[in-house]
Amino acid sequence: MAQSNGRIIDKLIKKWAQFRCRRPQTESANSTLVKLLKAAKATRFGREFGFDQIIASENIYQSFCERLPVIDYAGWVAWLADLNPHLEEGPRKLIHQSWPGVIDTFCLSSGTSSGRTKYVPYSKEMIRINQKAAVDLIARLVLAGYPLLSKSLYMSGCTNLERNRHGVLAGDMSAITKFLAPAIAKRFTLPPQNIAAIDDWSERLNALVELCKGPQSIHLLSGIPVWQLTLLEQLNAEDPAYLDQFRFLIHGGMSITPYRQRIESLLPDDAQLIEVYAASEIGIAAFQVPGEQGMRFFNQYQVFYEFEDENGQILPIQSIQADIAYNLIISSCAGLWRYRIGDQLVFKTTDPLVLDRVQRDKTMSTFDEKVTEFECQTVMQQMSPSMADYSVGPDIENRRHVWFLLTDELLSEEWIQKLDHYLRLQNQDYDDYRTDGRINHPTFKCVNNRKNYLETIGRAEGGQRKFPRLLSSDEVSKLLKTPF
Repeated sequence: MAQSNGRIIDKLIKKWAQFRCRRPQTESANSTLVKLLKAAKATRFGREFGFDQIIASENIYQSFCERLPVIDYAGWVAWLADLNPHLEEGPRKLIHQSWPGVIDTFCLSSGTSSGRTKYVPYSKEMIRINQKAAVDLIARLVLAGYPLLSKSLYMSGCTNLERNRHGVLAGDMSAITKFLAPAIAKRFTLPPQNIAAIDDWSERLNALVELCKGPQSIHLLSGIPVWQLTLLEQLNAEDPAYLDQFRFLIHGGMSITPYRQRIESLLPDDAQLIEVYAASEIGIAAFQVPGEQGMRFFNQYQVFYEFEDENGQILPIQSIQADIAYNLIISSCAGLWRYRIGDQLVFKTTDPLVLDRVQRDKTMSTFDEKVTEFECQTVMQQMSPSMADYSVGPDIENRRHVWFLLTDELLSEEWIQKLDHYLRLQNQDYDDYRTDGRINHPTFKCVNNRKNYLETIGRAEGGQRKFPRLLSSDEVSKLLKTPF
């Protein structure tokens, strides 16, 4: 009888998944924009920028572009400053500012040149839409063989979150998502709150390893590739048999390229890797459909997309081309309008819209630290001696940064310690990861031959003699093997 009931449940789950995946996209990009404008027209932002007039115009998108400037985080903060200077003492609630109602939840994100930490508004609508996108992805996985009633492990940030004195909840996006997950999702998703809330990374990792060694199989592992690999390697060191349970690995937040070969070597042969494009400003925007290459974009997640080409021209979604890098600009149900989030997107195809890759050209994030070129420049200017020619990149094997310096000077260990201290002051994520040991102490290597250095990393072509500020892990690996 139990076996028969199990088969019935499986059939019902598959029918649900088929129904959810067959649903047509009912919204065009323009209808999404109109819906967002109508929702926010009575807010302070909507009144200031004439949303009523935009909606009433003959060409809504043209009027939208004419009335609203493109902004970045600094522009967003400047707009809020006269009424809600929340960044000086931690975030405050946004009440009917750029989205109707109260926004009392913020995703923390670092890596901006304008400050140590970004507070990205996360409205109730955005939370709901993000959960909807996650369910849509799970439905696709069910059709690819994922048993919905099995356990999944979500490697989020620490969920030890509390509201500040203004009643605001703020945290890493993955931690916020885990913390606010509906009760039904918590029944099937690990870890439990007592583990997810452990502050110390090493202690939390050990607890996650013990979960994976438990009697109940975990078929799905979700998180950032570098931390997924850390977990898999620790399990493999204890007993490779523990790895046989994993059938799906959902990854996002950073490129998996430096880790793919090692991750795939640890997982069972039939395990599937599924990529997700998510950001604090947009939640889950695109995900890989099992069996396909690239990540599908969908219109029903209440975000209006624009794209900026290398010449600064702003294009609507229907005008973009494949194989071209575009800066992403979004308007969303969290109240961000024509907001440049800092990502560059390259599409595989435009019909259907399939994302090939996400580029963050001026950000180093191999360990999810999101260290920017601007931050490196800032800390170097504080150093004595300060180096005009330098590069920095990730040494994956030793989980550290390596600074390559064009100099004949003899530098002490104290010099690199001071530089590391200044970078920790600049970047919250880097400081956190250095504190809990996820990123080890940096090192440096002096270079006395510019030409050989640049030729080693393939950047000397065309007479180019400028030191690249940020290096890839492959470039660092080559340089560490090369005498200078």
